[in-house]
Amino acid sequence: MTGQGGRIAIRADGGGQIGLGHVMRCLALAEALHAMGFGLDWLTATPGVLPAGAGRLACIHDLSGCRDECAAIAGILSKQTARLLVGDWKVTDTACVAALRSAGWPVVLIGGWTGDAIGDLHVRQSFVEQPPAESRRELSGAAWLLLGEPYRNAPARETRSTVARILVSLGGTATPVLDRIRAAIAGNPDLARMALEIRAPAGASQSGTIRPLYDALASADLAILAGGTTLHEAAALGLPALCIPIAANQHDRAGQFQARGLGVTIDPDTPCFDRRISETLASLAADPARRARMARRGQSLVDGRGAIRLARHLAERFLTAPPESQ
Repeated sequence: MTGQGGRIAIRADGGGQIGLGHVMRCLALAEALHAMGFGLDWLTATPGVLPAGAGRLACIHDLSGCRDECAAIAGILSKQTARLLVGDWKVTDTACVAALRSAGWPVVLIGGWTGDAIGDLHVRQSFVEQPPAESRRELSGAAWLLLGEPYRNAPARETRSTVARILVSLGGTATPVLDRIRAAIAGNPDLARMALEIRAPAGASQSGTIRPLYDALASADLAILAGGTTLHEAAALGLPALCIPIAANQHDRAGQFQARGLGVTIDPDTPCFDRRISETLASLAADPARRARMARRGQSLVDGRGAIRLARHLAERFLTAPPESQ
């Protein structure tokens, strides 16, 4: 369905070396834009790693065989008469962003690793509002976290007195840290008797589509998560968590997570990491009042409506005027 505003293109990848946060938050934005009546194009170099529902919302364009990605993107934007590109690269191509903007397409950049690229708007994914970088128009803070429909205005979480289920998910990125966490839990008798669900990268997708994590997050009492999009989802659902940042761009968010009282952050590179995982989990399991405070703080901060806010903002800012010819 194409609304009066025309078409919008979204550029995002996912996979074992990239993680799944880029495609999941872009799916949330795609859902909100689709509900407003915009036609969508999904551009990706990893067509085998797509979130469930992406093909229903958008026309999928495979960039994996392109020798000149920027030229391919421009060709798709022109052919599809897209009026806006939302780019959520792992590492943003500065020259490509500049070229597309010079050709007349506004570019909105999602995430923090945008390098020297200057878009028409940068949307940071962070728990706290941050001062914009020089010469950049930015949105940041919990109000702009991009989450799907199940996370919007979630009911207040009921904290159980005892912990029955622990979820471990470090996203779609392959990492040896997962094995260390598994061993630390198995070595603690107080934790070993609890039901443990581990979402390893190999099980993060099924038949080429990414498995949603909502049910696992909703049914768990505690979680061990990386510092990506799943951390936002846990906060929206009021799930207390240990955050284990496994990538350089996750440390700022992990620090915000702990500073706001949403959970505990443990750096896997610090001494005694394995012992700290075991002891911190056991301490949280034995303290329902602390877990309840974490749940309340998370849900008071993250209402899950960031994708709706951004979709409306993009429509008002970039798509109310007649389209320019490329």
